[in-house]
Amino acid sequence: MSATQPLIRLSGVSKGYPGFQLQDINLELPPGCILGFAGPNGAGKTTTIRIITNLLRPDGGRVEVLGRTWDRDEVAIKSRLGYVPEDNQLYEEATGYWLGNFLGRYYPTWDDAFFRILLEKFHVPGNKTVKQLSKGNRTKLAVALALAHRPEVLILDEPTSGVDPVVRHTLVQELLEVIQDETRGVFFSSHIIEDIEKVADRVTYIAGGRIALAGDKETILEQWQELTFRLKDAGQLRQVQRLVPYVKESGLEVAAVTGAYNPRLLQELRLLAAGEVTRRPLGLEEIMLILAGNEWQKAEEA
Repeated sequence: MSATQPLIRLSGVSKGYPGFQLQDINLELPPGCILGFAGPNGAGKTTTIRIITNLLRPDGGRVEVLGRTWDRDEVAIKSRLGYVPEDNQLYEEATGYWLGNFLGRYYPTWDDAFFRILLEKFHVPGNKTVKQLSKGNRTKLAVALALAHRPEVLILDEPTSGVDPVVRHTLVQELLEVIQDETRGVFFSSHIIEDIEKVADRVTYIAGGRIALAGDKETILEQWQELTFRLKDAGQLRQVQRLVPYVKESGLEVAAVTGAYNPRLLQELRLLAAGEVTRRPLGLEEIMLILAGNEWQKAEEA
């Protein structure tokens, strides 16, 4: 694959279940990038990951990993892919060292010295069985096992869920180190938006089986802005709703949110305002709460 070709590419992917439909999913993971994949429970995050990792076949669309398709190059993809599922069910009677020796037989690029360095860095005792480890140490062991063959793509499904802040910090820092090699990439699914905001270069937010937001993280944070002001006249509210997608009002006081901020919009709102228009950039968690429909109502639904 070329240096600029996406490590993961989904094109028009769909998958249906009774009561749920994953619809027209398009996303890309470029080399040297951490993609943060977020969404509420039941939105389709794990279904999407299972499709990417070939644990589930899509009903439609195309899936490419490392420029290849699963039906033609399954062995080649698996040898270059690292995956930590949300329910990483490691053999409980095995020690970390035994699991490393076992998995190492299946990966030509397995680096046992690197695996042991990771265990030491993560403070995971490799001579203890999985059932003797805490949840945090089990997660760190699973990540070490996924990294030890130095994969070009690392896929993590909720790796920081249910672990303490110290473990979360350690895992997040390790993700940043992986990306120092600009040919590799991380697909990082999490409901902990704080972690995504810390490490992701790109963000994709899924809701109701559809992608509601996707793009470069810094661009998203620049474009999503809350603007607050007082109207000159209550009759101008409709004009605000035509300009801005999310609006809350109390009398003449208005708070408006846009995901496409530009200076021209600010000028137009100033014409409607009785005084100054105050502008505030939003954080990722605020943006995702808005997209989830919490508190804010879209202007066309008002």
